[in-house]
Amino acid sequence: MSDPLPTRRPGRPRREESGDIDQQLVDAAIRMVGQHGPALTMNTIIAASGLSRKTVYARYPNKSALMAAVVRQMLDYGLEPLVIPDLPHWRDSLRAFVDQSLNEVCQPQAMSMRRLLMIDPDFMEEVKPRIEKVVVNRYMDPLTAFLDGLVKAGKIPPQDIGFVAEALTSLVLSESHRRFFQNDVDVANDPQRLGELARKLVRLFCDGILAKNA
Repeated sequence: MSDPLPTRRPGRPRREESGDIDQQLVDAAIRMVGQHGPALTMNTIIAASGLSRKTVYARYPNKSALMAAVVRQMLDYGLEPLVIPDLPHWRDSLRAFVDQSLNEVCQPQAMSMRRLLMIDPDFMEEVKPRIEKVVVNRYMDPLTAFLDGLVKAGKIPPQDIGFVAEALTSLVLSESHRRFFQNDVDVANDPQRLGELARKLVRLFCDGILAKNA
């Protein structure tokens, strides 16, 4: 006869269990933010997480506290630099990077995070340095390294690479701003539109800022 499975004594969950519960809850909140935006309720999050009300409220006393945790996790994810694909022609690599960046910053989750931040100006000020760090780490740093490599390889003329990376990143983010303020958030149905915008931006840079001087 096999030994019975061990059971955990009642009481507080172990540290690793607590971490799993928090992650499960935040993951559910992120999914629901994308679907419901600021209208999201704690009851909806609790139902999506499969956790009990007692478990949820023991960790987050209200929606504001939970949304703060969601925003922080989304920003932590953004600290990873976006990879620029190694394609046969550097212009294609740049276009793929711009296309992926546009799709990221225009995703419904990103738009919802903007709305959540605007609801609480104090929290917005708290995370503002983190947002700036995400923009630099995820978009500007890999773009700067990529363009610097092109200059060293003689594929584009020497220039102020930092300015070029910042300018292109600003144009990418401006599309996110435009969609947010015009409530134009349906990215899933218009990948061609974003793809065309990526082509235009890359053409502007390759034939303008990155072009050889006359």
